[in-house]
Amino acid sequence: MGVLDYFSMMRIPNSLMSGVGAVFMSLMFSNYCVDCLGVVRLAAGFATGFTVTAASMLVNDVVDLGVDRVNKPWKPLPSGRASPRVALALSIFLPLIALAVNLSVDKGLALVTVVYSALGLGYSFLRKHWWSQLIVAASTTGPIAYGYVAAGSPSSSIHVALGLSITIFVVTLGREVLKAMQDVEGDRLHGYSTIPLKLGVEESAKLLVFAGIAGPAAGITTGVIAGSGIVYKAVISVAGGLYLYSMVKAYRKPREKNVLEEARKETLLEMMLGLVAFWMFRV
Repeated sequence: MGVLDYFSMMRIPNSLMSGVGAVFMSLMFSNYCVDCLGVVRLAAGFATGFTVTAASMLVNDVVDLGVDRVNKPWKPLPSGRASPRVALALSIFLPLIALAVNLSVDKGLALVTVVYSALGLGYSFLRKHWWSQLIVAASTTGPIAYGYVAAGSPSSSIHVALGLSITIFVVTLGREVLKAMQDVEGDRLHGYSTIPLKLGVEESAKLLVFAGIAGPAAGITTGVIAGSGIVYKAVISVAGGLYLYSMVKAYRKPREKNVLEEARKETLLEMMLGLVAFWMFRV
């Protein structure tokens, strides 16, 4: 058992993206005024996004241990390289750190932390319901909500917060459906319910195309309505186009796991590019 195995379970790219996202959104909603926010608040945002996301990944791997023994036996827990007990302890400890940090900064931010910790951790215990995948998508709007509250909840930007939240919700839901299409055998064996198991793989593949169109469209529309800069519109369009390409590729070969895995990896990079676009919204 090694420390690196626990870090791999935390999905460091995802956790970093959440932490950086909270910082980016805080700055964007405050018109990039670092002095208005303060270094402490920005550091709290990064710590919150990182720890809450890492905790949700850890608890998900613990709950999914049986499924991963079938679908992904090489992962740290099913291979025996990591301990479920240690992983579960970390998944409790990390959100408590985030809550303590935010209580010392702002009660509103502490509330956001509690809500999104509940969403991130609670999903793993609701896997018998297909709609639990909607909870995952909702949980990824956390950096936007955190940044909006950290910037003082400016009423002039509420439509931006809503539009960007819809964008990331739809894009994440598409990726979650894609991932569930990879895991149908193990999910069925363990009594889990997902959108692909409820609708069928072929029908679910159509949702990938829908997400590939609707998600980027929501992001572009938000920029047009809110009068974002040309840089945002250009970058979000590129990210959206690449995301649509990956989704269409998976749609065409919904039962070829190597194609689905390739698309899954691509969509993470495309979502990172989308995050950069969010950061440049007012540039």
